[in-house]
Amino acid sequence: MNVIIEHVQLQFFKEIENNISSLQVKQNIMSFALKSGHLFLIDLATPSTVARFQLPLLASNHEKILNIWMNPNGSILLAKTNFAKYFTCPVPSILEGHGKCTPLKQLSKKNCDIISIDWYQESQFICGTAEGILYLVDLSADGSVIKLHSSPNPIDGVAFSPQTGAFLVSSNTIMFWKDVKDPSTTFTKTIPNETEQFEHIDKIGKKFTYNEQTFAWIIKSGIVFGNTDIAGKVLTSATILLTVELPQSKHRIKDFVLTKYHLILLRGSEVIVVNQLNNKIVFQETIWVQEEEKLTGLAVDYSQTPPTIWCFSSANIYEIILQDENSGMWKLLCDQKKFDEALGLKGLHHLERDQIYEEKGNYLFSENRLAEAAECFGVSTCTSTSISALKFLDNKDLDSLQMFLTTKLHCLKGTSENQSQSILLSSWIVWNYMQQLNEIDECINSEQKPQNLENWHKRKSLVNKSLEDFLSSNVDCLDKETIYQIMSNQHRKNEIMFFANVIQDHRFILSYWIRSNNWYESLKVLVTLQDPECTYKYATILLVNSPDSTVSTWMQIRELNPSELIHPILTYFTNFQKQRQLASSMQSLQNYGLNYLKWCIEEHDSCDSIIYSTAIYMMIAGFDGEEKELETINFMEDHQGSFDLDFVLRLSLKFDKFQISIYLYSKLKLYEDAVTLALDKNLVDSAKLVASASELDVNETLRHKLWLQIAKKMLSSGNDVKQTIKSIILDSNEILTMRDLLPLFDEFTTVANLKEELVKSLERHNQEMLQISQEIKNSIKIKKEIVEDIESLKQRYQVLEPGASCDCCGQVLQTRKFFVFPCGHNFHTDCLIKEILDSTDFTLKSKIETFQKGLSNKKAPVDAKELDKLLSSKCCLCSDIKINTIDEPLIENEAEAAAWAI
Repeated sequence: MNVIIEHVQLQFFKEIENNISSLQVKQNIMSFALKSGHLFLIDLATPSTVARFQLPLLASNHEKILNIWMNPNGSILLAKTNFAKYFTCPVPSILEGHGKCTPLKQLSKKNCDIISIDWYQESQFICGTAEGILYLVDLSADGSVIKLHSSPNPIDGVAFSPQTGAFLVSSNTIMFWKDVKDPSTTFTKTIPNETEQFEHIDKIGKKFTYNEQTFAWIIKSGIVFGNTDIAGKVLTSATILLTVELPQSKHRIKDFVLTKYHLILLRGSEVIVVNQLNNKIVFQETIWVQEEEKLTGLAVDYSQTPPTIWCFSSANIYEIILQDENSGMWKLLCDQKKFDEALGLKGLHHLERDQIYEEKGNYLFSENRLAEAAECFGVSTCTSTSISALKFLDNKDLDSLQMFLTTKLHCLKGTSENQSQSILLSSWIVWNYMQQLNEIDECINSEQKPQNLENWHKRKSLVNKSLEDFLSSNVDCLDKETIYQIMSNQHRKNEIMFFANVIQDHRFILSYWIRSNNWYESLKVLVTLQDPECTYKYATILLVNSPDSTVSTWMQIRELNPSELIHPILTYFTNFQKQRQLASSMQSLQNYGLNYLKWCIEEHDSCDSIIYSTAIYMMIAGFDGEEKELETINFMEDHQGSFDLDFVLRLSLKFDKFQISIYLYSKLKLYEDAVTLALDKNLVDSAKLVASASELDVNETLRHKLWLQIAKKMLSSGNDVKQTIKSIILDSNEILTMRDLLPLFDEFTTVANLKEELVKSLERHNQEMLQISQEIKNSIKIKKEIVEDIESLKQRYQVLEPGASCDCCGQVLQTRKFFVFPCGHNFHTDCLIKEILDSTDFTLKSKIETFQKGLSNKKAPVDAKELDKLLSSKCCLCSDIKINTIDEPLIENEAEAAAWAI
């Protein structure tokens, strides 16, 4: 600690002239009074601004200010004169320049000499007088005065705080009340908890001072100081600083103040700083003053951090600065076993803090408080981890060892350079937990008393809870493989699963449930994991053992490629076939593999062809019956082009699904093979469907051939020849006639069976001949009418009235070459060409432009008749030439359009 005494510059105060009577500093506001009645207030935050105030003193009677007191809030100033008059001044108002003092008339009437004050509240204070009376003054109630206590000797000191207690010092007696509520009750009705008497001392300056929980008072043999925050007797346990321990001096102590760890004494012109912990003097210096000048007292402002300490004389003010007061205090506090207080010191270096924890740990270990010692050793880095751990191992206290390792790990967390040590510690802690659980399990297995057994179970629950909390809060410090190995070697399955869940190692959890044949939990993990690779890995075993739930799970996994699941699905299908053979005919089994593939096809349109082929394979191989065949055909119809036709055709032939084979032959345009297979398998109706397919509309020859093949089969197997012939002709839509069927009859077929159909055939032939004859006559008639129309067109003409004009330019028509159309419109040739070129009939425009280029080049001859033919092809006013201009404006000329503007 370093102490500096600085002189405060007061040269600009001309009124001082060795006249300062008192000094107070509170809330960083300095106030000092002159005997003449002048008050000076300075806000130390802005020391250049000084507020002056004059108390109304009686100059003729030589009235002077003797002392001033300021409340801890720095809002009220109390002044005392030599005529036992008292005034209060509002500090904020004085600082603002419009202050007004208030005389305390009731207190002045007491004609008392106040020598000690303690502010109870902002506007209430307790004061002790030289007459031995203790008063409570309430400034908020017009300065009302209440008598609290009386003593035959002066009240040298008073202190009151509901938090720390109350003191009353009178001559050689000091009293202490521990639990206090209000001054009236404490000092009037309550007997003090402690009372001490010391040898009488002659009158000196201040005898008592306090700061929060520390207090001190002067006795003849020295200074007694102590702390109220103790469990035992406060006064009895106080420490004494003997006068003989101080440097020799002829002066007595004028004033003294307390800091947290030091006593500041004013003795003559000498300032002494004493360490409260060891009574050693840490600073001593004499302040040089004028011969007629004397140091008067000390003032302290506890509102600042650190507190500011001031010393004043009749002419000067000095600031006593304590720099780094806490420096080195930790060692003294540790010597006194005040480790927590030492740790609370501000500005400690981390090495000093570690040393405090180390000493505290050693002390607690010696007191057999192993758990608390473990925490201290865990925080400290003074001793290696192994040495500290051996202390607890030697005591066979696994709980304390765990506490030590856990604390040490907590201190190392967050430091990347200690990652390996953190992993080592966390692994050691987990190993200890395993040992504890194993020991508890052994005790449970060997225990026979129910009461003891219940206690062991509770103990196990606590250890388990502690382990779970540790694993959950220290995930970053745990090495996964090491922890798995430790727990596996100890056969702690439940703990392994909890750890895997904590670190979200779903792959490990999944493999564990698979090994345990717990399909439900396995599928739950698979949904959480959403990992396609794990899904493919365990697809077979899950689908075979729990097909329904597995398929439902697969549907919930995104980015799953169904093609990767084909092999597991086929393995499942093989097992499904075996179960189907063993199941009774009444029992219906669902093919969940097929259900999944159908779901994939419906949800994902762009599936691989292997998905469709596999689904069709299971539909073909897994079911019997014509209804299922039709269902398969409908499925293939809905997904044409998505599967391998050749592969499915081979499957259908292998599994005797002939309806499907016929359908596929048709899709491959192998109609003859389809009909042949259908007839070979006596599926005549299927053969008829093939021959009636709309695809054969372009190949009537093949259709005729197929129907002949079907007819041959029907005639060879039918008993009723007459009905068979009718059916063939009707079903073939009369593609086959009796002429086609006659070669197919055998020599035993009688005419009676054929007569009816032969007659019908001849009648139909006769009707066809009559129809053809009528069509020929109609054609001859139409031809004759066309010839007559052509001749009449050649003689058609149009009459023009005199003065007829062109419908484009409006000039007389006969002035140059013109065209007259049947619709009545007339055009000059050049006007007609212009209209056509301005139109949107690009075909006609192109032909006319070609003619114009030929005329301009004069290289190729131009056929005038061809040009006339083009121009006369359609009227430019009532044909599509004019209709196509509907989107164009009616008036194109801008000047003409402007004339129509309103």
